[in-house]
Amino acid sequence: MLLRVVFTTLLLGATIVAQWQDPPLDATPPLLVLYGIIAGTYLLTFFYALLFSTIPLHIFSYVQLALDTVLVTLVIYVTGGYSSVFSFLYLVIIIYSSLFLQRNGTVIIAALCSIQYGLLIDLEYFGLLEAFDKGAGISTGEVPWNQIVFKILMTTVACFLVAGLSSLLSEQEYKTRQELRSVRQHMQRVEKMAAIGEMAARLTHEIKNPLAALVGSVRLLHDDLVLEPANEKLMRIILREADRLGDLVNEFLQFARPVPKNPTPICLANHLNEIVELFRRDRMAADRLTIDVKLDPSHWIAMDASHLRQVIWNFLLNSAQAIESEGHVTIITEAVDNETIAIRVKDDGSGIDENTMKSLFEPFFTTKSQGSGLGLCVVYRILEAYGFLLDVDSVPEKGSTFSVMARRAAPPVSAPD
Repeated sequence: MLLRVVFTTLLLGATIVAQWQDPPLDATPPLLVLYGIIAGTYLLTFFYALLFSTIPLHIFSYVQLALDTVLVTLVIYVTGGYSSVFSFLYLVIIIYSSLFLQRNGTVIIAALCSIQYGLLIDLEYFGLLEAFDKGAGISTGEVPWNQIVFKILMTTVACFLVAGLSSLLSEQEYKTRQELRSVRQHMQRVEKMAAIGEMAARLTHEIKNPLAALVGSVRLLHDDLVLEPANEKLMRIILREADRLGDLVNEFLQFARPVPKNPTPICLANHLNEIVELFRRDRMAADRLTIDVKLDPSHWIAMDASHLRQVIWNFLLNSAQAIESEGHVTIITEAVDNETIAIRVKDDGSGIDENTMKSLFEPFFTTKSQGSGLGLCVVYRILEAYGFLLDVDSVPEKGSTFSVMARRAAPPVSAPD
């Protein structure tokens, strides 16, 4: 809407300058109508601002831009039709439509501009539409038909060329913004996890040793003493909970300490197929999840195979927990460029809301009734150690996509896997 205000103000300024040139123009009907169109555009902008929050943005953008094309057509008609210098305003609309619509939407706006301009000139040429300015119109025979066809054709070509170029630039700008956002978030997470990891490493070591001594002592007592059934039950509860606490400490230690790297070239298709086959037999996936794979056997990365399994298994587990009954999970590998391979795990689960997304990689954050909240933190630390990037896209009630951007590796000369 700000663009419309700026555009209308420039049009108003140009009209005023044209009227008060030397010698000044009289307030002719075309000039008065042009002032009326400008005032109407300001009024429409005011109503757009009132309705902005009540109409879906996609529909609102189409309606608003379509009305803008009609207003430009009216401006061209009032200012001379075929001889009007304001036909370039169609290109302005197409350019700013690319900021709000995808490529197909921008092409639709370009088609609307071309159709309206062609109809206006044809109706004026064949005398079906009387020129608003008697001295500026065209009639049959005044202008050669081939000149009229050429002008309509050039305007149409210009509209579609501008639509294609502006859409391409807009898409590239959006992609660049997304990449910068991902890098900025990655740097923030790295800084936060480095600080937490240093503190966690010290704290975990202080807990781990006394806990090991405690569990060992309880096991010795359990083996040496003859306990009554009630006390035996309590002893088993103590040992079970102590083991659970030990597992939590080990998981926390895995998050806290640097991940040992043993990168070897691995074929993603082979290893991911093995992981998927194992997960299909897991109780979280059996009989309710359909897992599809779209893998390219030419995609290789340098990574420890156990780390890849841990990362992908965690993604699959999160997807399974996000799907309440039956659902689909898809694993894809694709080449982003000559040096980067993307591994994507998509699901059609409950998705992740904006507030949860902000805390997704924070230690101990979980939305589940059971869980340590360290799974994704450990995954992030693993990927960070290899210099890989992790990105998450999610739409509530639609599903989520976990994407790993990994460096491509050359396959070994002799080994097939």
